[in-house]
Amino acid sequence: VFVITETEDDPTNKITDEAGFIHVVRKDLNGRRTKGFALDDCYKYIKEKGLVYDAYMIFDADNIVSDDYLDLMNDVYQQGYQVGVGYRSFTNATKNWICACSGTLFSFMNQFTSKGRSVLFKKATLSGTGYFLDARIVDECGGWIRNGMTEDVQLTTYCYYHNIKMYYYPFAKYYDEQAESFKILNKQHVRWVWGFFASRKTFKDQNIGKVYPPESKVKRFFSILEYSLSIYPFVVLTIVILVVCVISFGFAIGASVLNQPESGWLFAHSIFQFILLYMIFMFTSAFVLGIDNKNLKFSVGQSIVIVLTYMFFFSSFLIAFFRGLFNKKLRSSWGRIEHNGQIIDKQAVEVKDDKKR
Repeated sequence: VFVITETEDDPTNKITDEAGFIHVVRKDLNGRRTKGFALDDCYKYIKEKGLVYDAYMIFDADNIVSDDYLDLMNDVYQQGYQVGVGYRSFTNATKNWICACSGTLFSFMNQFTSKGRSVLFKKATLSGTGYFLDARIVDECGGWIRNGMTEDVQLTTYCYYHNIKMYYYPFAKYYDEQAESFKILNKQHVRWVWGFFASRKTFKDQNIGKVYPPESKVKRFFSILEYSLSIYPFVVLTIVILVVCVISFGFAIGASVLNQPESGWLFAHSIFQFILLYMIFMFTSAFVLGIDNKNLKFSVGQSIVIVLTYMFFFSSFLIAFFRGLFNKKLRSSWGRIEHNGQIIDKQAVEVKDDKKR
């Protein structure tokens, strides 16, 4: 285990040493504050020490990992997959409605974008942590070259365009802490939104790394098509409905001021558009809760709150977009995300207690 820190006096270094692991203190932080650069520094340290591994696993410091996680991921590796990702569960999803909605979003990614892509195309969605990758993927590029605001999106893109076999394994479970306030949540979302929309041209370039032969050219075509479309159809639909809603409301006010008979119809049309958008988010969250609550374990009351507030949770992404649009510095500045380490989920507590024993 290699624990990456940024200063010699970080108390994490001593904790790591006492646990019998290795701490790697970064030397050059100038313009290199992203997670990708941190991983590259660790990779260079490993190479300088002459250490050789079959694969690397990536975790964040707030993660708790199930006891059988490594064994299960090794099974995936032995089946010939070059990248594997587990089920992302949560340490604090029941803390408040923000944590609960965030957990629901990641559950959607587990069940659809990872599981669906794994079944259809032998691909998956990487979301920052809880995955392994074959060491050759890093070696062939000469280091960890994915160092943007969202290195996970860059790596996922690289895997698609270089025909790397990926697998989502839901039985390999790890736990992640979710943001507990809207302010911290939005800080994350600025990074995610603008990292997602950043150019991925470099990672599509087949002159970097090794391009593995596809099992099926047809399947590869449709996998890249699906990945390229990604969330854009949903985003376009949401924006269109929202714009129609606002325009209808504006016309309704104008018609009302001018005492036009159409004002009532326009108000009704605006309300209908809002309800339509609201119902889309309600249906999506309810569907996710319906198929995955065995893992999420929300109470009936918590589930109702999630369904009723899911659209307002997603407003953070819209706010994040406009914050980055009007403040270019936010698009490329890597800010620390506060964590308090509180563990509420019973399964996560059991895993942590087992490790202590």
